[in-house]
Amino acid sequence: MGWVFLEVVAALAIAIGIVWWTIPRKPGAKDGAGDPARKDEPPRG
Repeated sequence: MGWVFLEVVAALAIAIGIVWWTIPRKPGAKDGAGDPARKDEPPRG
């Protein structure tokens, strides 16, 4: 019974890892990805 439980936990961990790895990430500020329509405007301030 313990072996079956271990296999179930391992399968769930692998499934969660695959889902986490494939979730699209939001581009960060350091990626240079912003609103492309505003790239031509000079910086304010």
